[in-house]
Amino acid sequence: MEFDEYAQYRETKLHEQPDFAYNTYLCTIPQDFDRVNPHWHDQMEVIYIKRGEGVVSVDFNRLEVRAGSIVPVLPGEIHSIDGTPGGRMEYENIIFSPGMLGGGDEDEWFRKNVLEPLRNGNLAFERPIPPGTDFYLEAKAALDGADAACTNRTPGYSLLVKGYLFEFLHALYANRLDRPQTQPRRSADRLKVVLADVKTRYAEKLTVEGAASLAGYSEAHFMRVFKEETGQTFVGYLNDYRLTAATYFLRETDESIGNIAVSCGFDNGSYFIRRFRARYGKTPSEYRKAAGS
Repeated sequence: MEFDEYAQYRETKLHEQPDFAYNTYLCTIPQDFDRVNPHWHDQMEVIYIKRGEGVVSVDFNRLEVRAGSIVPVLPGEIHSIDGTPGGRMEYENIIFSPGMLGGGDEDEWFRKNVLEPLRNGNLAFERPIPPGTDFYLEAKAALDGADAACTNRTPGYSLLVKGYLFEFLHALYANRLDRPQTQPRRSADRLKVVLADVKTRYAEKLTVEGAASLAGYSEAHFMRVFKEETGQTFVGYLNDYRLTAATYFLRETDESIGNIAVSCGFDNGSYFIRRFRARYGKTPSEYRKAAGS
């Protein structure tokens, strides 16, 4: 499992098939994560709440969710997931690329009316999908059907999954809005650049000053916007990302704890251990031992 995948879904993959880009991950907050920090990717994601309640944020718009809620996330949208204090929330992350369904020269209508609007964020619909509506019933039946097809894996099951995904996209298209419910926040695109920088350079010396410059803000304005939108300071977000990376390398490699600390951006070993214990309730060595048992 690659780190990007681990950081968002841990190792709870339910369905995997080589050369078939459709995956489902069953995740639990707080068992697998305290929260899923803001991130984005080029695939489409559907967050399907199975138990409990919490908050899903899409481009920093907070959406209250509970068991049964379905939240489609378009490619490129920044999203995060939080549970409720003291509660437990189980949910499925369904990840796929709409391009796996076609959209070539022979299917120009699908490309122009569905694929391109999905990719550029112009296909708008209510989120979460309103329970009890025909929209919800069609979307739910499609997701449940794809899940059952992946579980049973009869010969040619990938054809069934694609068929259900077409039904799901039909539900989105048939219930599209004339305009987005809320206008995209300008800060989303600016902060996306910062999140991408953390993702690629978290091991380096990153500063508030540098992040603010990337976003095109003054330091004071950047710190205020970042905290308002993500619920964390930039330094807190960076340290969380680094600590998550550390858990990955502790589980997946035999590297020494000192080398892992440095490779995750912690120059001071004692500080790394203190931060790690404060976050996970274990020292790095205790965490590695528990993960291997």
